[in-house]
Amino acid sequence: MQDLTFSAQNCQSVFASNDRSYNFPLQKPMLCPICGAYEDGKTIDRKIYPGPHQVEIGTVAYKCTHCAQCYLVVYKIDKTNKQADFAGFYPPISMEYQNEIVESTSPGFIFSYNQALRAEIRGDIELAAIGFRHSLECLVKDYAIKECGADEAKVNKTKLIDAISQYLEEKDLVSTADVIRILGNDYTHYERKYPQIDFDLLKRYMDIFIKLIETKLLVRHPPVSRQDQSPPASPR
Repeated sequence: MQDLTFSAQNCQSVFASNDRSYNFPLQKPMLCPICGAYEDGKTIDRKIYPGPHQVEIGTVAYKCTHCAQCYLVVYKIDKTNKQADFAGFYPPISMEYQNEIVESTSPGFIFSYNQALRAEIRGDIELAAIGFRHSLECLVKDYAIKECGADEAKVNKTKLIDAISQYLEEKDLVSTADVIRILGNDYTHYERKYPQIDFDLLKRYMDIFIKLIETKLLVRHPPVSRQDQSPPASPR
């Protein structure tokens, strides 16, 4: 899966508007949905349309600096809250996460994690954060059952906080998983306890945890080992 990265732009500048009410940040995606290259698309057209609930819809046609194909980026523009959020590509891009190593232990994690990523792409950050927390639980519990030999019925009834403590052997795994669990839970509350911590930090910890688990699985299941190599035959 390619990570969707952004560059900081100004909404007024992007849409070449004289209206100062558009003077607020806009995040431009730095990826071509057609060829998949990381690039800074050249603007060839731009328009703003009225949308529902006092939110406007902005569209910018870009030309890829790599493949020279044109694509459309849609922005959700909220002048009241002074923000312009990325809302999608046309043609759409596939952001499906694939990891054969992790999937062999937890296919449920891959399924739920991709749902969370799709929510993030749509701008549904609260749903994405909750989805990260759910996918974390899938991965931790599948790891406990398949790698630690824990009883499935017991693991199913174990709270996530306890499963993290009981089945993740290393401090780095525990501390990283706790960040995802706590921040993911925080997005389920009417009043967040940690509003100062943004979604991007939660996502970074999600990425770290996946890498740590992948590393553990690779170490536990090496493709070759010294036992595979028979000693040379003794000369007669």
